[in-house]
Amino acid sequence: MNVPRAWAVEGGELRRHPAPVDTRLTSDTTTVRIRFAGVCGSDVAKLNHPWQGRLPEPWYPGHEIVGVDMGTGSWVAVDPLVPCRSCHYCDRGHVHLCPGLRRVGWDLPGGLADAVTVPRDNVVPLPHPRDPAYGVLADPIAVALHGVRCGLGAPLGRLGVIGGGVIGVCTAICAAEAGWDVHMLVREPSRSRQLTGVLDSPIRLHATDLPPCDVVVDAASGDSDAPLRQALSAVRDGGTVLVQNAYAPQVQLSVPLRDVFRRSITLRGSFSYCRANGHDDFRDAIDLLARAGDWAALMTRDRFPLGELPQGLAALRAEPRHRPFKVLLASDI
Repeated sequence: MNVPRAWAVEGGELRRHPAPVDTRLTSDTTTVRIRFAGVCGSDVAKLNHPWQGRLPEPWYPGHEIVGVDMGTGSWVAVDPLVPCRSCHYCDRGHVHLCPGLRRVGWDLPGGLADAVTVPRDNVVPLPHPRDPAYGVLADPIAVALHGVRCGLGAPLGRLGVIGGGVIGVCTAICAAEAGWDVHMLVREPSRSRQLTGVLDSPIRLHATDLPPCDVVVDAASGDSDAPLRQALSAVRDGGTVLVQNAYAPQVQLSVPLRDVFRRSITLRGSFSYCRANGHDDFRDAIDLLARAGDWAALMTRDRFPLGELPQGLAALRAEPRHRPFKVLLASDI
């Protein structure tokens, strides 16, 4: 049998290594044979651009994982959050704030690999969606669900989303299901054309500016503070700006804070997802995917063989009209 291999960044170089065996996982574990792995935008920011923050050494990326549980033979998705389960935050379900949190694809070996070993509790059975590859969207949908559930304290009203990427689309879908009047700012014409017809009619697309909104979600890419400045300009006085944007480490807010607080704007961050208030965001995301429509097909359409990660990353550097919505790696095993 061939030795399983995994993509890793070591010494600043991306190449395939023998898949590591992580001895830090002491709880009951299982091995998942990878079938599909999504390349998250947060990984692309580190793999396709100079990164000024810390990286594990070596780093085995990949936290959007669908495969077959080798113990049961069933299709599963992997919840990448491995909390301590005993701290103040874990007791309240806020596992994303656990100081001992480990994440598959960051602190622990990730899923851009032939196989990955994870705690058995982190393996979630997949129902029968139109395509099991949809399961790689469980993580971004969980991020969106968490933002809508835990980040928005305002009554239902008009909600703007800045960003036409995966997190932005998932946020718009989850917010519309919760009853918000959703407006998306999507500047790239080719992306807007892709989204027209696959999103439900209550979600309206805008090319240049949002109308005044009660809440604005910043779900754009984070190389500058331009999306957050746009969110602050679009939100009504007394409204809320929710930041789901994983800004690069060097980005700083360039607007006067006096203007933010004089307008009584609530500025909130929403990181990852949780298991609080009777919900489990990741498992609820799996349930949502069981009834996913054409938007899930669009976001899982562009697939590369597992060994062609560099080619997938190169495709994401192409001109916007030729750029994949999202890159998936697919195993041929």
